[in-house]
Parts: sequence; C-alpha cells; structure tokens
Amino acid sequence: MQKRFLVLLTVTLTLGLLQPIATAAPKPGTACKKAGLTSTSAGIKYTCVKSGKKLVWDKGVAVKKPAPVPSANPSPSITPTPSPAQKEESFTPWATSFTQKQVSDEAQKKFREWALAQPDKSGLHKFISQPDTPGKRTRNFKKVDELDVKLFGQFFTKQSTTVLGSNEKWVVDQLNANDGKYKQCDSNSGNQGLNYCLDQGASQGYVITSDQDYQASNPGGDGSALLSHEYFHIVQRALLGSNIGIPTRSDANGSKDSFPVWFVEGTANFVGFSVAALALDATYWEGRPTMFQYAPRTPDTNRNTLEDYEIRNGPGNNSPTYPYIAGQLASEYLVASVGFQKMLDIWLDFKNTKSFEKSFENAVGISKDAFYLKFEAARGNLGLPPVTWKLVCLTNTLISELPKTTPPCNYNNNNNASNPGEPTSPIRVITGDIVATGSLQARATWNVTGHESYRLYVTDVVDFQKVYFETGYVNDSRNPLVIDIKGLVCKKEFRTMTEFFTEKNGKGEILVMPSFQLRD
Repeated sequence: MQKRFLVLLTVTLTLGLLQPIATAAPKPGTACKKAGLTSTSAGIKYTCVKSGKKLVWDKGVAVKKPAPVPSANPSPSITPTPSPAQKEESFTPWATSFTQKQVSDEAQKKFREWALAQPDKSGLHKFISQPDTPGKRTRNFKKVDELDVKLFGQFFTKQSTTVLGSNEKWVVDQLNANDGKYKQCDSNSGNQGLNYCLDQGASQGYVITSDQDYQASNPGGDGSALLSHEYFHIVQRALLGSNIGIPTRSDANGSKDSFPVWFVEGTANFVGFSVAALALDATYWEGRPTMFQYAPRTPDTNRNTLEDYEIRNGPGNNSPTYPYIAGQLASEYLVASVGFQKMLDIWLDFKNTKSFEKSFENAVGISKDAFYLKFEAARGNLGLPPVTWKLVCLTNTLISELPKTTPPCNYNNNNNASNPGEPTSPIRVITGDIVATGSLQARATWNVTGHESYRLYVTDVVDFQKVYFETGYVNDSRNPLVIDIKGLVCKKEFRTMTEFFTEKNGKGEILVMPSFQLRD
C-alpha cells in the first residue's frame, strides 16, 4: 500500500512540474525593469517603455494568431455517431402479444391526445369547499375536479356539483342545497380520513377529516382518483341522458341488453386514475402496479374470464365477482386499440340502440364476443393471471371442481347496481384508524356495523405476497372493533387489508378496506 502511494505521489509531482508556469498579466502603468522587454498574457502583448524618467508597461496590443498550416497528410475528422436509443415498439391495435408498458402507454397516449382536443365547457359545474378542509387533499381534489369538468362538462345539460368539507352535516346540507337528496355522507373505500357520497343526480360529496398528499406510486391512497372515478359515474349517466341510473346486467338473460359491470366500473377506474395522473403531473404507469392491488385477497380475484364480470346481483363490490381490475385492463386494451372517443361513443350510441352489444359493435367495429376472444388471448400480457375459476349462476367455482351438470339458475335480483358508485353493502364503515402502538406493534380501530366476522392481514407495500401478520377469520360483530397487530418489522411501510363479512367464518358478502396508513 505504501509503495503504491509513493509511486502515485511521484507521478503527480512530476506531472505538476511539467505544467507551464502561468505568470500574472502586467498592469499598464506599473514599473518594469528594462526598456523593450515584452510580456504576453491572454492574447495581449505588453512592452516596457520609458515614460518620463520611469520605465513602465504600456497598454499592450492584441497578438494575431498565426493561421494554421495545413498538414501534408491531413487525418480525417471523426465525429462519433451516437448509438440509437432503444425504443420500445409501439402497440398494435388488437394485438395479443405485447408488454404491459406498451398497452398502458398507448392507452394513455390516446387518452391524453383526446383530452388535449376537448373544449373547456365547465360553466355548469360548482365546486364548494368548507374553509377548514385539510389543505393537501383540498388542493389535489380541486385540480382533479377542474380537469374532470374541463374534459366532460360538454356532456352536461344541467349543473354538476362537488362538495368538500370536514363536517358531514355541512357537506350534506351543501349537496341538498344544490338539488341533492342525501341523508348521510359516510361511505368509505379504504381511504383513511375520507368518506364520500353520491346519488343518482349530478353531485358528489367528500368528508375529509385528515390530510394526505397524492403519490404517483400509490395513486389510490389520498382519494384524488376516487373523486374522478365517482365523477365519471355521473358522466356515464349524462352520456346516456338518464335520470334513473345506468342499466346494468343483473342476470344472464333478462338484462342482456344492459351494460356489463366490468365496463361500468372498469371505465370509471381507467378514467379515475388517468385524470388524477394528468391533473397532478404524474404518469399512469408509475402507479399501475399498485392500482391492480386494490382488490380483495381471495383465491378467485381476477381469475375469471371477462364474461364472468358482467353481472352484479346483490350488495357489495364483488357480487358475485370483483369487476374493477379486469374491467380496468379491458378498458386499457379497448382504448389502446380504438381510442378514447370510441369508448365514449358506446355510451352515446346506447341512447339509440338500447343495447350494449349493438352499441359496442357500432362504436368499436367488432362484436362484444370478438372482443372477449381477443382479450382472453391477451390477458397474460395485460397482467392478469390464468383463468382458473368459473361463475356458475351466482356462485364462483374452481374450474377443477365444476359440477358435471349445472342446475337451472334462479336469479333473485337483489341488485342496486343501476347507481354504480353508491355503496350497496349492508356493512357500513364509518371510521377507521390503524396506528403504531409500540415496538413492532400496531392497532386497528374500526367503527363498523353489519358484519359478523372479519379478517385482517398486513403485507409489504410492494410485494403483497409477503405477509407479516394475519388474524385468520375471526367471528366478531362488535362495534367499535379493535384489532391488535403484532410481528411487524422496522423501517418498513405496510399495506393493511381488513375484510368484513356479513356471515360468520368469513362467509357471505365481503367489504374490503385497504389501507397504507401504517408505517415502520
């Protein structure tokens, strides 16, 4: 080690001695020693001259640079050619082989091109905010709301209203003062400190009791995308010219002409995350991996064909299947292939045909069944797992356990899906809080009614398969419900999922409450 240091020091000193010694430029008028002495510095030649009885430096003259002498054998000048950047291939409409980023980027490109071309017709909208509403959420919600109205205000013939407040009664009063019909505003989608409400009119309300900023990598955390999702349900009704809600499929036969639930909720999911990203200077792709984790952690999640996500026949978001993720990916694939306007045209054309399948083919150019075939061929590249479950009547069943004969389906329509976005579950979550209570411990406190059992589990915020804590199914209908959490690790952010069930032992309808509140 010492020998290497000595060699390095010797080389350094030698190189230092070989450098030309720079001299300070003479200052005109200062004394010099010998007449006729010259000194050149920075392209100026100074001469020592006699001034009176003194020898001083003159003001100097510029030195002309000699013209370069051409070489007898000039070497060619070589300009390095930059290697072409690796550019990801673009998505081909209706392709079945592509990367997730290709289809996502193409869908966003077409959405943003459409957004850029829209006229600003936001005059019929009213945004109302209570003065003491937490600031970050208020700021972000207002930006998202403004962009929503700029893009979709053109489809409204009457006023739409968004109300933000920190007090539920104040929010309800403001909504009702603007043609709303509300008794409460206490629905929750898993966002801490944020409840919401909307009716079959053109208004929505948000009760904000704690603050949280938008994060591009967790785009559902603060609720900005939720606001746009629910607003698009209002847009859907406006596109239909409907005052009674959205006709949504509730069985396999009688409601065949109605809208499939995957399309109603999937397009709202796609628009919600797309508008929030655009309004808040983010990209959809940044949050895409996390978007698709906002789902129940059940064995059948996202493992049915798209056709099995057509029906909603009962309370809750997964009655009988959970349509949001498959629907969002189907919407991505649709927009990437034919553009955002054609997706809207399906809604607009329905006023004439009163048939989703006819309007789909009129707007998109292929039949719904043909679309399903293309989607299933592409599902793995979209990011969906293989199909291992099948909906039999209203019961989701493992394909390996399908009965040899299927009994006739008795659809008891307990559907409230004509008003998507309005919660229909008998389970009501009023408030929820998940906080650290000590070293590697935490506590979840839920103000919840209508449940008979629950399950809570804590996972890594990125790798949802890494489970740090799980209660299993617990039969407990108490309110408030307090759950102690143990076995956490230091310096981690966590995802907490609480599932409430209407029946004991984790059976019946389920309401899922995701939370990213808990940190190391």
